[in-house]
Amino acid sequence: MKLKCKPVLTMAHKQARLQFARNHMASREFWRTVVFSDEKKFNLDGPDGIHQYWHDLRKQPHILSKRVHGGGSVMVWAAFNYSCQSEIVFISGRMNSAAYQDMLQTNLLPFAQHIPTESWVYQQDNASIHRSASTLQWLESKNVNLLDWPSRSPDINPIENLWGLLVRKVYKNGTQFETSDSLKVAITAAWAEITIEDRKALIESMEQRIFDVIQNRGGSITY
Repeated sequence: MKLKCKPVLTMAHKQARLQFARNHMASREFWRTVVFSDEKKFNLDGPDGIHQYWHDLRKQPHILSKRVHGGGSVMVWAAFNYSCQSEIVFISGRMNSAAYQDMLQTNLLPFAQHIPTESWVYQQDNASIHRSASTLQWLESKNVNLLDWPSRSPDINPIENLWGLLVRKVYKNGTQFETSDSLKVAITAAWAEITIEDRKALIESMEQRIFDVIQNRGGSITY
């Protein structure tokens, strides 16, 4: 079994996570208004980490070749909520606060027009470009309501599970890619296969996630 990595949680992190969970108990309808977002790296050679699979002894074993730095990679941003999902956005180069704001202007705001409520709430993690003074000012200027997200909490974010689903589709049967363009095509096609049922199930899981955080006194949960 592959070992899973989890962020180290200090007592302060656990207390913040616990308070967040307590603030959002019995918030089923609220979670349907939240737009969850994240960035994700995809390597040409396959996902990061240890590769394991069931080998049919009647067939030749599948060999994964590994190049330096995974043969290259692409970085993407995406967002989703109960009702819809954004387009996949491919990020070029290292992103700073200004570039992040430009991306939100071009992608988040048009996507938000498809959300069937004006009182939607935006979730982002606590990366420095997300929490910089200029980004927070920009979000406020665009009337984007921001969810006060606890640090080191990917386990609470359902988009992590959406990434997992996407990874399985992109790298199905150990697929590897020769070029960034071919990987981008596969990611875009896999993202288009995400169903309404996938999205709704993940949003509906928020109630249980919140309950589990409270049960674990702010500690990590399994999702």
